[in-house]
Amino acid sequence: MRRLCWTSAMIAGTSVLLAAPAARASSAIEFPDNGVAQFSRGGAWLATATDPIAGYYNPAALGRQPTQLGLGANFFFQKICFKRLSAGGQPTGPGGGLTDTYPEVCNANSGKPNVIPNLAFTWRATKKLGIGLSVLPPSSFGTLDWSGTAAVPRQAGGRTIETPVPASQRYLSMGVDGTILLPTLAAGYNITDQLSVGAGFVAGIAMLQLKSMSASNVTPQDSFTGDALSTLDVKDLFVPGFVVSGLYSPTSNIDVAAWYRWSDSIRAKGDLTVEFPYYNASTGKVSTRATTTHSADQKGKDAAKVTTAVPMEARIGARWHMPRKGVTPLEKERFREDAYPTRDPLRDDLYDVELDLTWANNSAQDKFQIRFPPGIQVSSGVVPFGEVPQNSDRPTGYRDTFGARLGGQYNLLVNRMGIRLGSWIESSANDAKYLTVTGVPSLRGGFGGGLVFRIAMVDLEAGYQHLWSAGFDNGGNGAIKAIVANGPNGFGNRSSYAVNGGSVTQHANIASIGAVARF
Repeated sequence: MRRLCWTSAMIAGTSVLLAAPAARASSAIEFPDNGVAQFSRGGAWLATATDPIAGYYNPAALGRQPTQLGLGANFFFQKICFKRLSAGGQPTGPGGGLTDTYPEVCNANSGKPNVIPNLAFTWRATKKLGIGLSVLPPSSFGTLDWSGTAAVPRQAGGRTIETPVPASQRYLSMGVDGTILLPTLAAGYNITDQLSVGAGFVAGIAMLQLKSMSASNVTPQDSFTGDALSTLDVKDLFVPGFVVSGLYSPTSNIDVAAWYRWSDSIRAKGDLTVEFPYYNASTGKVSTRATTTHSADQKGKDAAKVTTAVPMEARIGARWHMPRKGVTPLEKERFREDAYPTRDPLRDDLYDVELDLTWANNSAQDKFQIRFPPGIQVSSGVVPFGEVPQNSDRPTGYRDTFGARLGGQYNLLVNRMGIRLGSWIESSANDAKYLTVTGVPSLRGGFGGGLVFRIAMVDLEAGYQHLWSAGFDNGGNGAIKAIVANGPNGFGNRSSYAVNGGSVTQHANIASIGAVARF
């Protein structure tokens, strides 16, 4: 039994946790969007696309932009909370001799901002051709930290004290960190004054550190005494992809656009580190006597292999804008002289409103393939305790999502100041039985706004969004199970019980700032 207990300690959390970080490169748990302008408009920006970040989001618009440089950053404050229940909705606890039931837990960094920057440049090469280079991450929430313990009240000496016990989410996640970038080289070409097309090549980079705790044994309930902390460091330094788009302006008031993105799968390699035992078997507190095992010491570098699809996406959008009356070419030149014709909402329009519709093929990411070579032995001191299962694949439960984005801009001062407002909503990408704590892709949405100020050649921008989520509640009947060693438990390499029963909620507040310099 001890051998079986430990082998689950090696891998269970790793396999469960991998689903969410890889999904950060898809739309399942992203939000609209990078770029202060489109962020402030609730993502309704596809047909507007007047900033250099259009090199990724709508390269067709590059042929209608001046030479310009954009820099921005999003600041995220998110809170995810998980209440663990056993099958049938009954309270459960860490087991292992402790009689406590799990309290609700929330991510440890909920009060700290994650900062996600983006950078983009457009060069207007000719009247018909624009070329852009953008370096941006997926529009996700960044680092997520979870504690391995939670406080429960206990009576001692006639008073109540808060005592740490193993936390309920530990089998799902102990933390997500790393870097994902989507460098994109793109070009947009004006076939006519009304019709533009564009395409871009994406050379993605993914470097992730994923932490979680193992399930402790094959019994139908938790038992923390055999738990271990698994840390997986993986990377894929080349994830190719492409974006294509079209932009059409049938009248002086209407712009319509379409965009499509495809990416190759993430094929990451890396190393596994395990700390065992993580908890003191008597108290449930974090142990100071854990032994560390490195897969690289036994199998060399990059023994762990992770493969997952990156869902393709498509968007269509239509924009209605009201040009200012009586704007002459000389007046445009007085505001800012462009070498070639350009679109500039703050200079040329009174206001605009845009509606975008979105689709993401999340169902393509139906599982995460997690493989290890045979013979990775784990020990506590000099005593061997188990071997890592070679196949630690797991399902995700993802399905395709559909969304709508509505937003616009009203110019309070011509060529000087504008206000932006927007909102969005998206269908659920998951079923409650597959809930996790590294993202909550339920029915969700957001609303917010922002301001833009023009000072000479520079636009200073700021925006805000509040994100809401309907959350998930499976009544204790989850579907994500722990990975255990091959053994006579009748469930292959999986535990006989789920580790994600209960409910999860999420909300976030995000601020965005940036600047665009036009040359």
